[in-house]
Amino acid sequence: MSTRALFGNEKLRPPFPRLQPAQDSVADLDPENLDPRRWGIIAIHRCSVCNHPIAQSGFHQVWISLRVATDVLPLLVSACSSACVAELPDGAKDYIPTPHTGGRVDQPASDWD
Repeated sequence: MSTRALFGNEKLRPPFPRLQPAQDSVADLDPENLDPRRWGIIAIHRCSVCNHPIAQSGFHQVWISLRVATDVLPLLVSACSSACVAELPDGAKDYIPTPHTGGRVDQPASDWD
């Protein structure tokens, strides 16, 4: 008897939380004091893609699913521009192939469906 059935299917993919729209200006945003319920983080100092300051040209957040060792993790990317978002690698095989803002996103069918 498999114990996996007792704990549910760990491979189910819940929906990604919807992210806020990209902001071309951070004039009205305090990147040092963010509401984690709204932004998913409490502070941002630099773009996680290019290491530029967020205040340089805006604030863009996207989700991307990437393989880390043997697992595929949903990663929250904080980028300074849409150009930085365009530089992200493709998503992991059998996952959403491009960066996205969450919410109702069509996820690829899995081999266990």
